[in-house]
Amino acid sequence: MELTRRYRVILIAALPSGFLLGAIVFLGFSVFGNPDWRAYLTPGAVLNGATQFGAVGLVVAALSVLGGALSVALVDRRLVRESAARIVAGGLGSAVGVAIVGIALGLAQSSTFTAFVGLLLALPAGIIAAIGIGSTDRAARS
Repeated sequence: MELTRRYRVILIAALPSGFLLGAIVFLGFSVFGNPDWRAYLTPGAVLNGATQFGAVGLVVAALSVLGGALSVALVDRRLVRESAARIVAGGLGSAVGVAIVGIALGLAQSSTFTAFVGLLLALPAGIIAAIGIGSTDRAARS
């Protein structure tokens, strides 16, 4: 219970942040992408694409939260270890949670590109999780 109480801000903010970051990625593509491709974009297509990328960001955030929460709970359920153990466990668990599903989707589709994208998305998920856990632990100490 203490674990969820300490990290509730991360748990609450992760899903909307994932959706928002996914939508921002598509908006970046539509603003800075290939000019030939951008010429065919209508406002409806931009909204549709941003929503789809946001949904992917939401799923990645959910997998990241699930992997990070499970690994922190397995490593330090009672919050008695050093903060560094929770940071490493949360970051690695978050990245592994995203990577496993990305690789599984790649295998299911027989697509190395999908597996590569899953591995590529695992890196920022783990880094963001480690930063969030570290800042939450730092705030809890002070």
